[in-house]
Parts: sequence; structure tokens; C-alpha cells
Amino acid sequence: MPGSVDTGGGLYLEPALYDVVNTPGTAAELTALGRVVRGHRGRGPHRWLEPACGSGRYLRSLRARGHQVAGYDPLEGMLAYARRRLSRWTDGWALAQADFTTPAVALAGLGAFDVAFCPVNSLRHLPDDASVAAHLAQVRGLLAPGGLYVVGLDLLRPDALPDEDVWTGSRGRLRVHEVMQYLPPDDGGRTEQVVVQMMVTRPRGTTHHGWAYGLRTYTDLQWSALVRHAGWRRVATHDSAGRAVAAGTPLAYQLEVLQPDR
Repeated sequence: MPGSVDTGGGLYLEPALYDVVNTPGTAAELTALGRVVRGHRGRGPHRWLEPACGSGRYLRSLRARGHQVAGYDPLEGMLAYARRRLSRWTDGWALAQADFTTPAVALAGLGAFDVAFCPVNSLRHLPDDASVAAHLAQVRGLLAPGGLYVVGLDLLRPDALPDEDVWTGSRGRLRVHEVMQYLPPDDGGRTEQVVVQMMVTRPRGTTHHGWAYGLRTYTDLQWSALVRHAGWRRVATHDSAGRAVAAGTPLAYQLEVLQPDR
């Protein structure tokens, strides 16, 4: 059935679609994150903070596992969706509207957090090193002594080639199929282009959506220099399953454990 094409805003303006297509992998991702955190902070429970929490898929899974959670996001539509899904619990969670560089005021009064986490390349939406440094400064002010910041990202490899991911999800009679293409910079630049095509099937028919955006790239050396310049240190590197690996090991996706260099 022919459908409509959307080239503006993207998935982030459709919280339900974002949640449906991303939620299936959440349990495995949190198992990996939990393995990382246990290795550095013990079994917990812990107080978790998620910058750019989106639809709250991680937060509600963490809350179901007995942790206290908080998150912030710049998009009120995402936060409204997350609040509805978290409302099954009467306490132990909090949400605030804030961007990547100004969360401290919005989260004032919530206390310090044991773990902050920012998975699946969300940090790479920030356009430059100064923005990342400002974000790290804000997270520093929200962590308890000895707290961790776990960042999930792809680092640019010299042999990087175009790549593709396919994601599918369903909920009731809603079906979402998403194809994401990643085009590394080929001109010496620092921006990876991400091209997204999505097919959404509902009882009333199928629609097609497409959009594109850029993610800032970092080599291992560039990432190390940025972290060090911002006053943090790379404590450990873990693979996507949460297993520790040697720093500099080529990985398709990695979980970086950071701590303020006090």
C-alpha cells in the first residue's frame, strides 16, 4: 500500500514509534551495563541517571529491577511519554526537561547518583568538543564520590566502511521496520552521516518515513584527548556484552567507563 514520506523531525518526534522499535534490545543492553557497573561499583541497588533519556525505556527497566532512576531530555513529547510509562511506580524515579549541557539546575535537589549512562552514540549528537566538555562538567556535578559515567559509542576506525543496521519492533497491531545506514566521513571531516528509512504499519495502512542526521566522529586518540582535557579519565573499556577489553581494542561498539579525575 503506498504511504506518506516524512523527511523532517525524524523518529525523535514520535515517542511511541521510537519506543516500539528500540525496546526489544533493552534487556540485553541493560544486562551488559549491569555487568559493567557491578565490576566497578558492586551489585547495588544503585541510583542511575540517564542524560537524553528519550522514551524512558532504560529507566523503566532499571526501576523494575529495583534501582532508583532519573533522566532528562530536551523534548517534552518524549518526557510526557516516559512519565506515562513510569507512572506504574509511585516513587523511585524522576524526570526533568534539560539539554545535554544544562542539566544541573533542572535536577537540583535529587541528590547524587552512583551511575550515569549515555548509550547508543547519543553523546555523538553533540557538535563539537566544547559541547562534550560542558556536558561532562555537568555530569561531574551530579555524580556521587566514586561515581561512574558509562558512555556507549562507536569510535572511528581507519578502515571504516559504510554500514547498516536493521531494527524491527511491534506492539499490538503496530509494526515498525527501520533501516539505518552509516556513512563515515570521506573528506577528512568529523561527521558521520546517518540515513534512516522506516516503514510503519498500522491497521489503517502503511506509511514510509525518511530522514538523515549527522554524528560527530572520534578516533581512539581523539576520544582520549577529549576525556583528558575535560578533566576525566578512561577507567575501562568494555565490549557490547559488558566484557572488559584492553584500551584501544578495535570494536564495533564499546562501553566506556569514565570517572572525574579529581
